[in-house]
Amino acid sequence: MKRVYFHNMLRYILPAMGGLLISYLYNIVDGIFVGQGVGADALGAVNVAVPYITISMALSSIFPMGASAIIANSRGKGDKRLSNQAFINGAFLTIVFAILITALGMLFPSFIVDISGGASLSQSMKDLASEYLFFYSAFQLPFLLANALSIFVRNDDDPNLALFGMIAGALANILLDYIFVYPLSMGVAGAAIASGLGQILSFLILITHFIRKKGELRVRRERLSLSLSLEIAKRGLPEAASQLSTPISSLCYNWVLAQYIGDLGVSTWSVLSFVASLCVGLLTGVGQGLQPLFGQAYGKGDKKEGSFYLKWGIIISLLIGSILFLLCPLLPGPISSIFTSDGELIASSAKALPYFAISFVPMGASLVITYYLFSSKKGVSANLLSLSRGVFLKVLFIFLLPLLLPIEYVWLAYSLAEVVGLLLGLGLLLLDSKGKVEESKPQNGC
Repeated sequence: MKRVYFHNMLRYILPAMGGLLISYLYNIVDGIFVGQGVGADALGAVNVAVPYITISMALSSIFPMGASAIIANSRGKGDKRLSNQAFINGAFLTIVFAILITALGMLFPSFIVDISGGASLSQSMKDLASEYLFFYSAFQLPFLLANALSIFVRNDDDPNLALFGMIAGALANILLDYIFVYPLSMGVAGAAIASGLGQILSFLILITHFIRKKGELRVRRERLSLSLSLEIAKRGLPEAASQLSTPISSLCYNWVLAQYIGDLGVSTWSVLSFVASLCVGLLTGVGQGLQPLFGQAYGKGDKKEGSFYLKWGIIISLLIGSILFLLCPLLPGPISSIFTSDGELIASSAKALPYFAISFVPMGASLVITYYLFSSKKGVSANLLSLSRGVFLKVLFIFLLPLLLPIEYVWLAYSLAEVVGLLLGLGLLLLDSKGKVEESKPQNGC
């Protein structure tokens, strides 16, 4: 039986890791091309725009992840009706949110750049950031729908198609980035448009799962339920809180670094944030891959199966995090030079990266614990852990460390927050094992 569990785990984890890694690659590839093809100011400009983009992605994940938690639980119980209703409600909420985000990003790009930490930067960097944000926002509907469909397709027993759809979009993005930035000299606007066209391709591939009716989920008319929508939002909040970690950290780092260091500090954070995105994609993929398995085990009432996935998920996450931690301090210069040829920026990024890389060791284990808690309806605990390690602790340390230590130690803020977050997660698991964590009350049979 353990061999079956292990096979299921790898079958879901590996495509989820690959899909999320590719999803984060969109902004990273943009950063590489504009950093090498346009300049250090353009690299910093992309990073100033990234918080709005990644906050949008994090908030939109509430709906597909919340719906997927209900889908997994319902499938474990054999309730196909509720499973499909959750799918349609989650997809509808994603579309509404995407339209809102598109409008805001295209109508108010300069204002968004200012509140993202750009107000203290040079006018040239602010203009480039506004230009990138405007064109990237134009593609938010296919971007957010492609991410939502990859989650739904994975939960509908087709993780390989979910991975293939994201790979195809990413490869198209790389090719178009090169064409638009180099031969056509379209600058940051070209990089943003390339990302958008790549996401359209991903969406077209993923939607074929439902056109061909490969799984149990169907695109059909379903009742839009307010109570179910609220349950979806509640169940998806821990995932959003986890994904908000990077953009909120970016906002705080942009504010602090613009004040203490200036353009060089913001550009240094841009390199670190791109590295972090790759690592976060890998580590989050372990938790997201396990989410359907956690939910189905909980729906069947099989505690042994759920505990197996939890234990091995933590072990795998710690192993991946440790490898990432060892690689970053060993190769700080070569890693930094991927994004820029500016010698001063390479030196600054290489100095900061070892401090920052410590965070990768505890991060994945905390994420696995979070997915386990929210998939088993421990919503209060899951939200507490997500918001603490992903938002509150990082904000606290980013603003506190420059007051207590020289500014170079601000790069430790991420690591300190993740260590404290993992201790909190282990404490919540201990309380859960003793039956001291209450389940969320079900709504609408969820």
